[in-house]
Amino acid sequence: KDVTEDVISFYSEMNHSNNTTTSKLPVVNGDLIAITAVDQRDNTKYLLASFHGDTNGLATIPVVTAVRNYATSKQPDCRLLFGLDANTYTKPEADQLGVTKFAEFYTSNMLNSCYGSTPNPYNFTTFHARTHLQAQLNKAVAFEDKDLKGDKNPKDFILFFNADYRVVETSKDNTGKLKYIE
Repeated sequence: KDVTEDVISFYSEMNHSNNTTTSKLPVVNGDLIAITAVDQRDNTKYLLASFHGDTNGLATIPVVTAVRNYATSKQPDCRLLFGLDANTYTKPEADQLGVTKFAEFYTSNMLNSCYGSTPNPYNFTTFHARTHLQAQLNKAVAFEDKDLKGDKNPKDFILFFNADYRVVETSKDNTGKLKYIE
């Protein structure tokens, strides 16, 4: 069952009742989806969520807060699995979300990630540099500068409650052969 609108509404209700100045969740259509599902084999209930964050990651903490609070208040019998492009940064600018700050946030909220409670800031999940063959020329990077000016950051996470899962191993594969080539 799609519960995306319920998550968004619950966030607004909670912030309105707490007299918070920002009661609207910073998402647009397509940024967030949340569904409940039941495993027919053992009747385990799940809250599955997916989020694509804004470029600087500033919507990430409010959205994780919304999903977490909805999970604990409205779906306490569900196991949360939350995949997200958090858009965190190894060395954040003042207007960007740092990976260390994000980890401090999620661990303080009884959550863990596929990278554990202290993710390596240099375990990049994104590495891209835009060419000059696209409309945003101010974002273009010359080939010889791709390693220095390209976007190399740890942006992608899977979050879950500490009580539900534990991290045994995390690996990356960009070959289809269970290997990762930097």
